[in-house]
Amino acid sequence: MRAPGFTLLEMLVVLLIMALAATAAPRLLGAGRGGLLRAAADDAGAMLREARAEARRTGRDARVVFDTAQGSFHRVGGNRIGRVPAGAALVVDGAREEADGEGRIALRFDAEGGSTGGRVRLASGAASAGVEVDWMTGLVRALP
Repeated sequence: MRAPGFTLLEMLVVLLIMALAATAAPRLLGAGRGGLLRAAADDAGAMLREARAEARRTGRDARVVFDTAQGSFHRVGGNRIGRVPAGAALVVDGAREEADGEGRIALRFDAEGGSTGGRVRLASGAASAGVEVDWMTGLVRALP
């Protein structure tokens, strides 16, 4: 006859199930939305830094084009396309002469490292994330 209670294996299985549920719960409840936006903003920031480095290295202007209608961005001459999470808005403030009137706007870097400057903001509900490019130095920094 077995003593009442749980075996060690049964306890481990229950703990594993609870750990999986605790990991999945925030995503299911929407708490992971801010993390998705931050990751996309970090990707945009990395692409902007790559463009700045390319401009300084080659001595030619480099641009990152943001397509607010499609929710995507890419470095001109690059082969990677960044995407905004589904349902999120992409808002870009930049130089008017870099916009094409169809929802696309570029942030441009020159050979000295300066830029046209601007802000890129991703938003979904109350969550948002973004990056800012200083027009004088071309430095890219994350927005709070």
